[in-house]
Formats: sequence, C-alpha cells, structure tokens
Amino acid sequence: MAQGLSDAQILSLVVYLTGREPEQPRDPLANACAGPTAAVLLVAGDWTSTHGDESNSRYRGDAGVDAAGISSLRLKWSFAYPGRAAGPVTLAGDKVFLASSSHVVSLDAASGCTRWAHPVDGRIVRSVSLATLPVPGAPGRAVLVFGDDSSTVTALDAGTGEVLWRTRVEEHVLSRITAAPSIHDGRVFAPISGIEDPLTHDPAYECCTSRGGVAALDLATGKLLWKQYHIVEEPTLRTGANETPRRFGPAGASTYTPLAIDAKRGLLYATTAEEYGLLDPRGPYSVIAYELGSGARKWQQQFLPDASARELACTAAAHTDCRNLFSMGTSVTIVTLAGGKQVLAVGQKWGFVYGLDPDRNGEELWRARVAQGGDLGGVMYGMATDGSALYVPVSDDDAMPPHRPGGLAALDPASGAVLWRVAGPDPQCSWGAQACKAAFVAAPTAVPGAVFTGAWDGHLRIYSSSDGRLMRDIDTGGEFEAVNGMTARGGQVSGYPVVVGNGAVYVTSGASSVLHPGNALLVYTPGGK
Repeated sequence: MAQGLSDAQILSLVVYLTGREPEQPRDPLANACAGPTAAVLLVAGDWTSTHGDESNSRYRGDAGVDAAGISSLRLKWSFAYPGRAAGPVTLAGDKVFLASSSHVVSLDAASGCTRWAHPVDGRIVRSVSLATLPVPGAPGRAVLVFGDDSSTVTALDAGTGEVLWRTRVEEHVLSRITAAPSIHDGRVFAPISGIEDPLTHDPAYECCTSRGGVAALDLATGKLLWKQYHIVEEPTLRTGANETPRRFGPAGASTYTPLAIDAKRGLLYATTAEEYGLLDPRGPYSVIAYELGSGARKWQQQFLPDASARELACTAAAHTDCRNLFSMGTSVTIVTLAGGKQVLAVGQKWGFVYGLDPDRNGEELWRARVAQGGDLGGVMYGMATDGSALYVPVSDDDAMPPHRPGGLAALDPASGAVLWRVAGPDPQCSWGAQACKAAFVAAPTAVPGAVFTGAWDGHLRIYSSSDGRLMRDIDTGGEFEAVNGMTARGGQVSGYPVVVGNGAVYVTSGASSVLHPGNALLVYTPGGK
C-alpha cells in the first residue's frame, strides 16, 4: 500500500496516524544482567506459549496468584519493549521471553534485566514458544521457536539466543505466520496465515492466490515434515482471457490463532478465516482436524450459513465486510468436563460459540450466541476454561447504542448455557477520548477464582469466576519508568492473553493494537515483592 511513496512520505504518514514522533532505536542490552546465566530448564506450570498449554485452556491452577491475592497486586517492574510491543511473554522458571518489533529478548523474571537480545532484522515476529529438545544423558536443551512475516520458522537456544535453524514453510509473498507455533513430541506445528484480504478491495489488484494451512517441522533440525493447505484446490484463473485485472480463486482460509494439540486422539485443530472470492470451497470458516503424524485431514466442520442466512446476517451487521463476518475468531479450546468427557469450544466473529464432539468428527453439540458480531468480533482470539466454565470475551467493536462493545460471558461447557454475564464497561482511556473503546478483543486467562481480561481502553479487568463480580480494575494505558532506562508507554490490551505464572502477572500493553499502540510490559505481584 506504500508503493511509490518515499521514506519521508511514509514517515510523515506514520506520525500523522499515530500522533507521535518515532523514537530513536535503543540498545536492547542497556540493562544487561550481571554475572553468568544459568541454564534454562522448563518445568510443569511454566507458560511456554501464547495459549498456555496444548489445549489452549489459558488456565493456571498453581500460578502463585489466585482470587485471594488479586487485591494486593502491585507493579513490581516494567520493561519497555525495544521498538513496539508484539505479543505476550512466555515463562521458563526465572526467565521471561518476548518478541518486539526489533528483537526477541530474554529477561530475568526477578528484576527485568536483559539476558540476551536477538535482532529480527526487519521481520515481524509476534510471539514465541518454548520447548525442551531431548539431549541423551542430560536435562535437555530449552529451545525458543517463532514464526515471522516471511512465513519462516526460527529456533533459538533459549539460554544464549544462538540460532539453531531457520526454515521457510511458504513461498507466497503475502503469507505470514502470525500465531506462535505449537510444539509437541519433538515437532513444531506452524499455522500459516496471510494478508491478501485488504488487497481484495483494490480494484486493480489481481486477486487472489494465497492459502492458509499448517506446516510440521522437526524440532531438532527444522526439516519440513509435512504441509497441508486448508483449501486443497489450487487457485485458478476465474476471469476471461482479455479481462483485467485477472481474478483467481479459491483462496484464503488463513489460520491466525494458535493451533490446539489433542495428544489423546493424535490430532491438531486449526480454525480458519474467510475465503476471498465467496466461491464456497471446503476449508474456510471451519475447524479442521489433522493427524499429528502424517498431516492427513481427519475431519472438518464448516460454520458458513447458507446464502439466504448470510444475506440476512450481513444486512443486520452494519459496517462489516460480509466475507469476514463468519470467520472463526478464536482458536479451539479443548475442555475436559468433570466426568472426563471432552468438548471442543470455538468462537466465531458472527458472535456464536460452538461446542463440538471430538469423538464424533467435530459434530456440533451446542451453540450459544453471546455477541452481535462484526469484523472484529463477536468473539476474538481465544477463550479460557477451568473445566467448570468457559470464559468468553465479547468484542462487538462496532456495536451501536443501546448496545456497547465489550463484556464477558461464562458458559457451561457441557451445554452452552449462560452461567453469568457482565456487560461491557464504560471506556476509560488515559490517553483521552480519541480512539477510546472498551471492546474485549483479547483472549482471557483464568486462575482459581478469577478471570483476567484485557480491553481496548488499556485496562486489565479481573472478574470473579463464580459470578462475574469485578474484583480489580488496573489501568495500563499510561506511562511507566522502565527498568531498561526507557519510558514504557501503555496502550490497548488487545489480542493476547495476560500471562500468569510463577507468582506474577505479566501484562503486555499496546500489542496487536488497532487504535492505540504501546511498548509496555508490566509485571504485577502480590504486594509488588
């Protein structure tokens, strides 16, 4: 979209859109830790990926923070991401790992000092995952894995930041890896997304040829083991020989949220977004189950209504691109009920949440409508569960009075019945009324007795998991003196969950931001100790 603009013109546009002059690059090692770095060892309870665990539960029962400690949470330290905030942190014992617009960084959990910083060389990295690579006769080697906007997966030694391998999994220039890879049993599973959607609105663009999918790689070597496109059919020319611009299809079906790993059944679950040309192929608007070992498609459930229902829904949802409305907005969450039965829960931009039966090829068990829906929700990015309830954030960014954006619902995961619900709050933005909304466009996190939710007004709101009572409201949208000698500026809490583990709450403020970006990592502990 910036084709033909000079660097000065691009900079001028950036300043106009953000209202800020760009900061000069800072040394990511300005607050380097003193002394040697101990080996990185992963233990049970570490938050090793965006999604918290393989089932995407985003729940910690032994995180060192529970409902009783919510009132005593105080800011312990803050860190200014070098560049702009990207995704959330991951945790391994006393180490914290994060991605920014300029570096992947390792921090000390106690003080926030920097252990190492790996430059990303202009690539966009949003979030990172951790795993242990077995080493004969040794505890194992901790490995940090991430994807980027060139559809390349990179593995680093988590202790040193040394590059172990780098593999490009998709050649299409508009393909991206926007969610953290999932790692299981010595394999890396990378979801493939794309950014061709905005260009579909350009009448001069020859649309569309990119397809979402999943790639599996060997954790030790980076060797590509298998790759599957969600739309099996290759895009072909759809216009006449003399028509311009040429149009291709089918295309689309990006996966931009984390995969779920079902070790019990040997499957992974991918959720897919829209198809660009409304050609109705199999693959988009779906939950797709692939075999972990071979990549074979085990089953698919598609949630695209028929043409007449689509037209009615799109007429009712103002300010929306109808293709986007029916995209699956969240990753799959695998919920284990009290009796041991499991349910697959997934949310849609249309405002529905679905419960699926993993033992009957994803057969629909129930559906519940919790939101009006739109381009940015409905329900976005992820949900959380403690087994007894499914906690569902509501975006409804475009909601018009008397409705309002935001809110949180607790559903019975066995039936979809609403257990309780709280309405969206009045937005309160520390940066002023401009671009101030309280849509909940972020995955929540649950601990015993409490649910953490981020919102577009920069607030972290913590609700009682038993009845939805507001327990705490923390404004992260201001400015904070960071341990690395910079000013940490908060913004929207968007896209990614709050990370809770090892006695601390980690809030990334200003990441995945549409309206108000930031660069703040804020770490809260009971009593600030």
